Amino acid sequence: MQVKYALIAMASVLMLGFNNAFAEDVTVSAQAVKFAPLVVFIQPGDRVSWTNMSGHDSQSLEGVIPDGAEHWHLGMGENGSVTLNVEGVYLYKCTPHWGFGMGGAIIVGEPTNIEQVKANAQGAAKRLAIKANQAISQRAEAK
Repeated sequence: MQVKYALIAMASVLMLGFNNAFAEDVTVSAQAVKFAPLVVFIQPGDRVSWTNMSGHDSQSLEGVIPDGAEHWHLGMGENGSVTLNVEGVYLYKCTPHWGFGMGGAIIVGEPTNIEQVKANAQGAAKRLAIKANQAISQRAEAK
């Protein structure tokens, strides 16, 4: 009986590792006062990593990420990553360069909240919402 439970536990651990083996890691690079690429598409469970972050941070924007999604804030100069599990559009910024409009958009799976993002985005975030919407439309046309 103990062998049976041990085998079930081992299979569960292997399945978790197997699922994570298919997760993608998309890299965004800070370049002067912009992120490249500006808009990225990933699937739930994938990871976004930021590089070249000397003098920059990455912070999700309040009110323009999917309901139920966790906010993040990678500190100044921190190359780091976040794993996003909730489908929708996420807008983020570089706090010290937000005045220059330095930010980006991440679309996870289906852009279920794009209308909410467009309605809630203000100032520089509005530009990011427009760019995200354009990228979503271009991607849909290409399919």
